Amino acid sequence: MLWLIIAVLIIIADQAVKYLVVSGMNVGDTAFSILNLFDITYIQNKGAAFSLLSGKLSLLSIISVAFCICAVIYWIKKKPTHPLLCTSITMMFAGAFGNAIDRIFRGFVIDYIQTSFINFPVFNIADIGITTTGSASQKVRPVKDIVKGIFDSFYTALQVFQQL
Repeated sequence: MLWLIIAVLIIIADQAVKYLVVSGMNVGDTAFSILNLFDITYIQNKGAAFSLLSGKLSLLSIISVAFCICAVIYWIKKKPTHPLLCTSITMMFAGAFGNAIDRIFRGFVIDYIQTSFINFPVFNIADIGITTTGSASQKVRPVKDIVKGIFDSFYTALQVFQQL
């Protein structure tokens, strides 16, 4: 139950910030800087990470929803108990769900965190949830295997659909 609450809080935080960005900024605008490390910049991402598969909204929406369903089924069937595994699944689910909401209801993902200290794509809280899992997967073998399988499948799908 704790993990569900954490996932919901991440999704709410992500969507709340996105709402504030959309309602108070124009696309491409930068509102302010946080500690001169991060700028709040409004970007509409019509693809996946780094704008891969731009314009493939239906495919990306299906992948996001399918991943969320798979994560729930995994949780129900396997009943994971290891804290790092639970954290990883929670973070990936919350990130995929947050970005799926954008894709389904807006037609793009709202990105708003831009690094000031390095040239890096603009991202959002949901993206942090997804990428945090990659780091956690290096610490626990079951997480590593699950994440590797998911990302290998996703990467293969990206390669196939990039050619379409």
